[in-house]
Amino acid sequence: MSKRKHDALKRRVVRILSDWKDPHQSVSFTQSDIVQAIDVAEDGETNLTIKPSRPHCPCCLLDLDSLRKKICQVKGVTFVQFTIVGVPASERWTRLLNR
Repeated sequence: MSKRKHDALKRRVVRILSDWKDPHQSVSFTQSDIVQAIDVAEDGETNLTIKPSRPHCPCCLLDLDSLRKKICQVKGVTFVQFTIVGVPASERWTRLLNR
């Protein structure tokens, strides 16, 4: 993938995150501290490190699953992987979201 296409892909992913709002807050993911890191590889693999705002909330888990599906629909994205941090049983959240 050329540098220009890779940069465009990164912008598309960030645009989705800037429009996506946490179910418990009125600010977007990019304006809050929910998204800790974003890595979009040249082959389209997208890795997000996320710290959910509420560690025991099922709607946060469902919302992140919807976000993963939305990012998967972006042209150029080949794979989406979440790494959940900062909550109890974060490895379970990560495993469930990356099924």
